[in-house]
This record gives sequence, structure tokens and C-alpha cells, in this order.
Amino acid sequence: MLINRYLTGASSIAVAAALGFAGAAQAQEAAEVQEVVVTGSFIAGTPENAALPVNVIGQDEMQKQGSPSTVDLIKSIPAVQGVAGESNQFGAGQTTGAGSVNLRGLGSERTLVLMNGRRMAISPGSIYVDTNMIPSAAIGRVEVLKDGAAATYGSDAVAGVVNFITRKNLNGLEVSAGYSLIDGSDGDYNVNAAYGWQGDNADILLTAGYRRRSELSAMDRDYAVRPFNENPQGGWSTFGNPGLYLTRSAPGTAFTTRFLDPACAAISGPVSTSGCQFQYIGFDNLVEDEDHWQLYGEINVDLTDNTKFHAEALYSGHVVSAENSSPSYSPNNFPSSALTTVGQPNGFFIPGENPGLQALVAAGQISAAQAANGAFTTVSWRPLGVGGNPLFGGKGKEDKRAFETYRISAGLKGKFDFAGGIGWDAALTYMDSSSDIATPDVLVGKLQMAMRGLGGDNCTGNTPGQNGCLWFNPFSTGIAGNVLDGRTNPGYVSSTANSLEVLDYIFDEYAYKIRSQMFTADLVFNGEVGAIDFGAGPLAWAAGGQYRWSGIERTNNDFTNIAVSPCADSSVISGATCSAQNGPFSFFGALADYDLDYSVGAAFVELQMPFTDTLTGTLAVRYEDYGGNIGSTTNPKVALKWQATDWLALRASAGSTFRAPPQTQIANTATTSLAYTTAAGGYKAYDLWGNPNLRPEKADTLNLGALFEFGDFRASVDYWKFAFKGPIDNEGGSDIVNAVFPAGQPNHCNDPSYAALVSRISFTGTCSATNINRVRINYINSPDVDTSGIDFSASYTARDVFGGDMNFGVDMTYVLEYEVDEAMIEGIVVAPKTDYVGTMDYLGYGSQPQWKGSAFAEYNRGDHNVRWTVRYVDDMIDTRGGTSTFATNQNGLKIGAFVTHDLAYRVMLPWDTTLSLSVINVFDEEPPFARLDLSYDPFTANPLGRYYKLNVIKKF
Repeated sequence: MLINRYLTGASSIAVAAALGFAGAAQAQEAAEVQEVVVTGSFIAGTPENAALPVNVIGQDEMQKQGSPSTVDLIKSIPAVQGVAGESNQFGAGQTTGAGSVNLRGLGSERTLVLMNGRRMAISPGSIYVDTNMIPSAAIGRVEVLKDGAAATYGSDAVAGVVNFITRKNLNGLEVSAGYSLIDGSDGDYNVNAAYGWQGDNADILLTAGYRRRSELSAMDRDYAVRPFNENPQGGWSTFGNPGLYLTRSAPGTAFTTRFLDPACAAISGPVSTSGCQFQYIGFDNLVEDEDHWQLYGEINVDLTDNTKFHAEALYSGHVVSAENSSPSYSPNNFPSSALTTVGQPNGFFIPGENPGLQALVAAGQISAAQAANGAFTTVSWRPLGVGGNPLFGGKGKEDKRAFETYRISAGLKGKFDFAGGIGWDAALTYMDSSSDIATPDVLVGKLQMAMRGLGGDNCTGNTPGQNGCLWFNPFSTGIAGNVLDGRTNPGYVSSTANSLEVLDYIFDEYAYKIRSQMFTADLVFNGEVGAIDFGAGPLAWAAGGQYRWSGIERTNNDFTNIAVSPCADSSVISGATCSAQNGPFSFFGALADYDLDYSVGAAFVELQMPFTDTLTGTLAVRYEDYGGNIGSTTNPKVALKWQATDWLALRASAGSTFRAPPQTQIANTATTSLAYTTAAGGYKAYDLWGNPNLRPEKADTLNLGALFEFGDFRASVDYWKFAFKGPIDNEGGSDIVNAVFPAGQPNHCNDPSYAALVSRISFTGTCSATNINRVRINYINSPDVDTSGIDFSASYTARDVFGGDMNFGVDMTYVLEYEVDEAMIEGIVVAPKTDYVGTMDYLGYGSQPQWKGSAFAEYNRGDHNVRWTVRYVDDMIDTRGGTSTFATNQNGLKIGAFVTHDLAYRVMLPWDTTLSLSVINVFDEEPPFARLDLSYDPFTANPLGRYYKLNVIKKF
């Protein structure tokens, strides 16, 4: 949804002032193009009429910043908080390589992302648009509307809009390449080509781009892998291998006697009261190997004097072919007694003749009598640990993620000659995005059979270890040593090492494909009513409608599909039945196939009223109908701009905005996610279920601003406020666990008033924190949220300084409040009313630094430009301070401020060549310490340290 605004006599300074603050360089970029598209209205007019807080970042400005990636560019915007895109699995889940934009910290799903003013489909597996799919070589500028815009654009524009607009007026071929030299990595690089042709009545733009990110291991950064006493949450788990086991006194009795694998202290550890601590973070990467590509083309044709045709097509994708992770996960699912052959639940049975157990007997590390009755595993163990996973090359296992997008948009726009000239714009847009996810996990039934010596695809008969039957050794006797730090195992017995054949037998892929589709049809009319004149010009208007269809489907492989493999034993017993249908994998829960869609009809009206030469008002209202349980919603918005003096303009806007729940959130299906659970000492499974009774979330928005211009000084200040009612979110799994198991207090396992809350947790045995297995959470209309803050931007140009110009700029956001009402689940208050400003609520409301901003000083002389930029992200308090996370160790309770300095130099060389050299993070600032897996917050900080960038652009 666009508005065409022509620079007919408007100065670049007026453009910058109207847009809020774009900076001198950005205003110059806007003035260089014939047509400026301003996000936020449908009514054609000049930039001076803009009353909304819009920031413009042009191509020239991006070059001066050192040509940042899309993720880095978005993260640098002060109004943006908590951005996904750093390529670690703890920040990205199973969408590694995807990027997001999160205005006001309200959630990426509440920022509407457009390309040339048209909607984009959400990324499969998430609820936001993947900004890494945008064709960077084609983008001429980015416009950021920092205000609720549902009255204009409909659902999802709650916090604002980010509009990626393609280049105009390129004539000829342009080729560019860039390389980033990163310590510990092979570096990142990109190559792009853009071709433009300008004819008398038509123009064409074709672009192609490829970007490569190279693996950066956690072991290559000292801050990422920390001792247990510094960061107990930094990749430490009591579920390890070597692990903890149980033995029994006689056949038929319960396994109750704890037995710690004797190699714990030698190759793992430290030893704790609950078992053997295992450090898995060394198997992970800070950045994965990623391959990104984009192809884009557009054509514009003047069919007649009054009719124009536009069409564009995009193909893009990215692949993470080997995301490194822990050698295996700890079990959350266990075989039935039919497979264990013992009556005790929630574990795996290891018979006395298992070669690994016998090797412990031979070494005198366990008595023959103790081993004769076998052993039993609990959750304080995992199949593979410090010895790595030979099936994937010796270290961690490798997960696969692949994403692909097709998009086409075409339309006609023109003007009717009657009624004073009514403009019209009609367009159709279709987008199809898909993901292919595969995560190796252990099959419960096959693991149990292999522990009994009956594993292997070629196993025949019932004799353990014979006739093609294979043993799996769950003990340290089969581990040569710690593959990360080189410590050797004195108790290693090579003949008991697990073969590749048995590992291949017990592992399979937890795999699924998701396809997200969107089709929109837009029709907009606009014009003027000459009969209605407020004294400064006629009433301008726009009206139109939109039809939008969205569909999403998920298909699972047989072992992942709950309809095919519902039970823990399903991998070895065809047609197995069970009461708890958690699927056959040891860690991940089974998924259901789904094919969901809904249609939306919308209509809107917008009026612009020039009351005087200095005062203009705009009124808009939009109606959207979703049908079904969601229903319809109507949202108005009003905006005013008053040019009080030549140097001062005031603006204000107020309205209501909304977001409807996506199909996956109202369908009665579940998706399993993983979260570190402090009370349990490791990662646990959280099954997130859809809720058919969800209502659209709504918010009232307010923006009050002032624009200043004194010669070469320009500034803007805005106060903004969002008042949410029933925002759509999932219940907090950690809130449930912490409410049942409050830190330092007795648990509520037997409290009748907590019975419904306790029923949300499944246990491997009796109700206790150490026995937590899975937690059920639901999508809900969560507690109301009120957030407000102040944006400030300013720029100044000092001219004729040593033959050049000095430019100075500052851009910052200060959050006044982020207050969330108390949360109640199953009749229990699980979280009090809280103001989250200046906090990191990692499993809830994310990272909310109070201050975020940047400032730059730039010298520009002829063909040379040098810029120094300082970026600041404020310190935060970890909200888990009231739980057992910090009960005995306060390290990391406060996450320090992240201050970085960038230096960029650009020179225009002969032969139409531009060279850029940059030093990013000049002083090699490490990300502030946080009590998270990788010891930093991936949503606000960067793990790369100081690195160097070279970019070259050649035009032909």
C-alpha cells in the first residue's frame, strides 16, 4: 500500500523534516529519485503533508554505514528491540538463518513488513516475515513507520511498518562484492549484480545476489564457553554422558541405588549432587554455515498516458546444511515395559550382559553382584555426550534447515479523466514460502532394543549380540575421551565403543515441511472533492478494499507424524498403542499434519483535510472481516500536522490497531519447543497448543511529535504510547514451573488449589522438580500491556571545513514503561504486574533495554567520506533474579551495556568504481555477559567481535 509523492519543487530539507528525521545524506538520496514513496497513507500529496513518524534509510546512507547486512541494519535502528537473525539455535529455534524486525519490542509478528508497499507472507515455522529473503541488491531504500497502522494496512501493523522499496533509475550494469574478515571464521562474503534499463515508456530492473556466512564455533570465543561456577546456565546440564544410573538388589525389585559413571571426573564434570555436569555448548556454533541467495526482476510500462503497468517477481532462499548441536539430547520420552522387560517406568533397562556394563565390572568400577541385575537410566543421562557423535564426523550432530520463497506481484494504476481525475491502483500479489526441517534425534524403541543387544536393521532372532543384532553401550567404557578438550578416558575399552551401524540404527530425523502461502487483491481509488474546500485546498480522499487469503500446511515424516507413530515404542512395534502419545523420539514430541487457511475481506476510507496553509488533518478507518470465531474489527486513526513557524512543525496521531491470530494459533494442534528449565537443571520440552477461542488483539496508539529546522540543523522528538488489550501470546512455561516449584519454598505438588496447574506438567515419576518431563502451554489472549517512550533524532552539517563538510547525527529511543498486568493460569497468579523496562525476560517479554541509540560524525570531501559511529544498547536486569537461577550465584544478574564503535571509509574511484573499507567494533568489545547458553544475549548483542569489511561496487 503506497502513496506516490512527487518532488515538485520540494527541497531535500523539507523532505527530511516531513519524514521525521532521515539525515542529510538520506534526504539527498530521496531527492535524487524522481518519485518518493512515503509509507503510511494512500492519498497522493507532497512530503510536507506527512504527519506520521517515518524514517528513511537510503542506499547512499547504507554505503556510508559500511553496507551492513539486512539484520545488522535493522538491529541498528533504535526503535527496534530484540531482533532474530544471529545464527545460533538458542536464539533462532528451528528457523536458523531467518531474520526479523521488532519495532518497540512488541514482538516481530506485530511489525508489518512490506516490499514495494505490498504484503509478504510469514516465514514457515515462525509468525513473522523473514527479512533475509529481501533481495538486498534490489533495495533502494527502507522506510520505517514507527506508529500503529492498522487503519491503513490492516492486521499485523500494530507496532508499525517496515517497507523495503526497490531501486529506481538504474541504467546499466552494476556489480558489487564484499568480504568480512572475522577472527576464527573463514569470513562472510557476498556478490551481487543489478541491471537496469530505462526506456521512453518502460524500465526494467534485474538483480541477483548471493551471501555466505561461515561457521564460527563457540570454542573460538572465550566468553562463550565458561566454567560452571561462572555460568551454570551456559551450556551445562545434569543430563550427560557419562551419566547417572540406578541399580537394584535383586531381579524383580525396583532400581533405586544411584550409580555415577566413574569417568565423570576424568572427562566431564564437575560432579554435582544430582549427577555429572555435561558442557554441551562447545559442540555449538555462534554462527552457522549459511548460504543465502536472491533473484529479483521488475518491469514498469506506460501503457497509455494515464495507465501504468508494474510487475515484479522474487525467488530467494537460504540453507543451513549442518547446524551443529549437542551429540544427542537428553531423553524426555521412554519405552514401555514391553520393551524394557522390567516394570519400572521412565527409563531404559540395561541388562547385566551389556558389554559396556561388563567392562566396568572387569575394571573393578562396579561389582559383579551389583551388575548382575542390570542397570536403569533416568533423565540424568543422555546416549552420547563428551565423546561426541561419530555418526556426524565426531563432534556434535548436524541439523538441517532449508527455506525457499517465490513471490510475484502485478498491477495497473492510472487516472480517470472524469470527476477531476480519480486515481486508481489495482494489484494482485502471491507469495509461497516453504521450509524443510530435519533434526536428528534418538528413537526410543530402537535405543532400548540396542541396549538389550537386539539392535540393528539386520537383527534376526532373540540372541543378544548375535545374528546381526547389535549392542549399544550407554557407559563411558565406550568413550575414548572428551573430544572438545582432549582429556582421555583411562577406563576406555575400545571393543565396547558404539559402532556407526548401531548409531545409524538408533538415530533418525525428526523432520517436517511447512508451506506458507498468501494471496492478496488490492483496489484503491483516490482523488479530490473540489466542492469541499477548507480554505487551503480541496478535500483529498482515498478508498478501497482488499481480499486476502492465507494458507499454511505442515507435513511430517512417518516417525514425526503422530497419526503414524504415536507411541514411544512405535519405531519397533508396528501399530503400538499408548495412553501418552508423545511419539517415538526421545526428546522431541510427535506432530500432527495440518492444512489450514482463512480469508479476509477489508474496506477502508481515508480523508485528508487542509484546514489552513499550515494545518492539515487526516482521518482513516478500516474494516476487516475474518469470519468464524475471529469475527470482524473496525479501526480508526486520526493525524494532524501544524507548521507552527518556519522552523517548527507539530504532529499528532491517534488510533486503534489490531492483529488477528494466525491459523496455527487457533488450530487444535501442538508444536514442541525446548527451553532451559532451571528447576530441572536442563532443557525440557514445552508442548504449545493452539486455542480456537482466541480473539484478535487490539491496541490504542498515540504519537505526539515536534520537528525543528534551523538552517543546517534538523531535529525531531516524538512521544509514543501503545495500550494493548489481550495481546496474543503463549502462556509462560517457566511461569508454570516456577509457580509449582517456587525457589527456596515448599512445592505445591499436593496443594489442591494448584491441582490444575500441576496437571500441566508431566513427570518421570512423582511430582518433583528433578522429575519434570514435559509442560503443556496454550496460546491465549494474555495480560494487557502498556508501553510508552520517546524518540529523538537530530542532525547538523558544518560546511566548508578544510574544504569539505562535517555531518553530525544522533538517533535514540528511550522507553518510559513496558508494564504488563498480572498473569493468571488455571486460577493461580503466576506472575505479578511488572514493568519490564530495562530487563531481559528471556522466556517471556524478551530484551527491553531502556536506552538504545547511535551517534555519528562524518567528514565528506569530494570523492571521500569517513564516518565514525557509536552504538549504545543499555544495560538490563535478568528477570530470573527472583528464581533459583540466581539464588546462590549473582553473576550475570545485571547484563552490562553494549557500546561499540564503527569506522567506515568510502571513496569514489575512477572507472565508476566505489570502494568501502570498514572496521566494525573497533575496540573489539565483547558482548555483555548474560546467564544464557552462549553467555550473551543474541537479540541485542553481536558475537563477532572486531572484524573488517571490504566492499567494491563497479558500474558499467
